[in-house]
This record gives sequence, structure tokens and C-alpha cells, in this order.
Amino acid sequence: MKRVFNLHRYHWLAVLTLSGVSFVGFAYSSYSLFHLSMANIAFLRKHGASAIMEGALLQLFEIFIGGCFALVCYLGFKICETELVSRYHRWADR
Repeated sequence: MKRVFNLHRYHWLAVLTLSGVSFVGFAYSSYSLFHLSMANIAFLRKHGASAIMEGALLQLFEIFIGGCFALVCYLGFKICETELVSRYHRWADR
């Protein structure tokens, strides 16, 4: 399993593609999370306890899970970015 996560062994184009996919996942989930959380807060403020009975707390938990997904995508992007910058510096120092 450790060999799968070793980015040194992959072609730079594969690492760049993974970086792009991670960035798109982060951007989409962050945008969705902002709108969902604002709507959830407005719903809770307007309806109070009946909103909780209708499932607002479940939706809040789903928003939290979405935030964790956004964090994983961001970390994946930063790891790929670091690997690509490191490869560039090694290439430039030759």
C-alpha cells in the first residue's frame, strides 16, 4: 500500500492530472458547502425546533462530511503540487 502513495514513481503528467482532479473536487465541494451551510443556518433560524425535527441536524452532519471531503481534496492537491515543484527544482539544478 505504501508504494501506491509514493508519487516519485509516477510520471509527472499523472501527478499533474491527479492534482487537477483534486483541485476541481476541492473547488466544487467548497462552493457547494458554502451555499448548503448558509441555507441550513437560515432554515434553523427561521423554524427552530421544527427544523431540527425535519432533519436539519442530519443535513448539518452531511455538510461536515462534505467539509472533510474538501479537506482531503485540498491536501491531495498540495501534496501533488509539492511533488511537482520538487521535480522542477531537481530538473533546474542539473
